[in-house]
Amino acid sequence: MIYGIGCDIVDIHRFEKYVDDKKRLEKLYTENELNEFYKITNHRRKIEFLAGRFAVKEATSKALGVGISKDFSFHDIEILKDEKGRPYIVYGNYITHVTISHTDTTAVAFVVLERED
Repeated sequence: MIYGIGCDIVDIHRFEKYVDDKKRLEKLYTENELNEFYKITNHRRKIEFLAGRFAVKEATSKALGVGISKDFSFHDIEILKDEKGRPYIVYGNYITHVTISHTDTTAVAFVVLERED
């Protein structure tokens, strides 16, 4: 049964200032996410990566109905990739579905959370 859905869209250029801001990066992204980020050599791809991961975190908070708050922080979820490169998250007992898309200027993420009831 679907528990919640969330969608978020962000301006990719907003994340350009974060590429070299270690303190900000550590606040928003997990260690594993940052390890993946630091492996990216293309500057444009780095910005897309940050924007897309941020959008997933926001979309997940919306699917949960809590927003980013004391009840749900940026480190509560981690966006991973499966063997085919598809993004996914693990969060509690939820079955999760994630997609991230980009244009030249925006990144959008859509998250569906399911629970077996």
